[in-house]
Amino acid sequence: MLPSYFLLRACACRLTMKPMKHQYRLLCLTLAATLAACQPTETPAAKPAAPKGPPPVVVSLGKATVQPLERRAMSLAVVESVNSPQVLAEVAGRVIGVVADVGSRVKAGQPLLMLDAADLGNSLAADQADVARFKALAVQQQQNVVRYRDLLDKGFISPAKMDELVAQQHAADEQLTAAQARAANSRRAVGKTTVVAPMAGVIDARMVNIGEYVVPGKALFSLTGNGDKRVRFALSGREAAAIVPGMTVRLNRDDLQLTTQISDTRPAIDTKNGMIEALAPLPPSAAWRIGQTLTTAVVLESRPALAVPQISVVERPAGSVVYVAKDGKVKAQRVKTGIREDGKVEILSGIAEGDTVVTDGAGFLSDGAAIRPAKPAGQGKPSTASPAPAANPVPPATAAATQPPAAAATPAGAAR
Repeated sequence: MLPSYFLLRACACRLTMKPMKHQYRLLCLTLAATLAACQPTETPAAKPAAPKGPPPVVVSLGKATVQPLERRAMSLAVVESVNSPQVLAEVAGRVIGVVADVGSRVKAGQPLLMLDAADLGNSLAADQADVARFKALAVQQQQNVVRYRDLLDKGFISPAKMDELVAQQHAADEQLTAAQARAANSRRAVGKTTVVAPMAGVIDARMVNIGEYVVPGKALFSLTGNGDKRVRFALSGREAAAIVPGMTVRLNRDDLQLTTQISDTRPAIDTKNGMIEALAPLPPSAAWRIGQTLTTAVVLESRPALAVPQISVVERPAGSVVYVAKDGKVKAQRVKTGIREDGKVEILSGIAEGDTVVTDGAGFLSDGAAIRPAKPAGQGKPSTASPAPAANPVPPATAAATQPPAAAATPAGAAR
């Protein structure tokens, strides 16, 4: 276009100058028209026809397979000691000393706490005095029986009198025995003023302080035994009635998992909350401490079942739907679901084993939608080994043709 532009401009300048000969004007106009007609014309490229309908949805695909599934009942369990007694006060008294505290590891019979024994000591002294008195009376009555038996043999007393003396001797002996029993109880009560550990273990809690007055039955310490541990948990609803000893229990906390079995259950469901408690032993290798809370899964049923990923099941107004992929499109298939476990859902009816189902992206689909499988991870990324080629490379000939000329050609006689 540039040569014709310059020629037309030159001709226009000539025409605007003083009148020329008719032949020279005709020559300029003919030359300009010829050059303009020889220039190539650019026609826009034809655009491809736009596809009909929405574009395909990029989704991930998976297979419906048969795999083992478990129906579980979830709960929370607490680790406890099999032997975890409370140490109670057995006699009344004021606390005058605490020997062990929370966290102390104690042995069986080791002193934990002392009570004031003054009152009990006085009672013991009185009981011991009664023992001495009744013992003296019993000895005197025995001697009387011996003397009166000689008089009976000589006929100085009647047999009835002798029977009365023998009865009095037996009564004195029984009174002595009762006094000795009371003295023994008082002595034992004095010994109870020193509270000792009933078994070896660790003190978990202390409920009294020095100076407090305690009565029999008052809780003084909570002791955790050094022996076996177990977990205690409760279940409600339909699962509660199905719990029986021997069921598998899966325990989990802090990425530590362990499997055990139910050992005991309560004989009846609690009427207040509708729950039933169960116990399961822990092996000695369990690293969990007393009082920790664990996630518990009781296996109620285990069976092989047809399953798909949980994200493949979409809830629609008509029910649960799985999108089955075939020939680049999907079909919304209503399904009936069962067990849900660890991101998998059991399919009771609606699809068959081996069907290709949509996983990621199923929630954005409708029946008959076009799909395109997503590329695996690591594919589809641009390469960095070499630079990308130019979008529209220009041939050398075309590039040379588009360069403007260094100077426009001047027809002969133009300077005149």
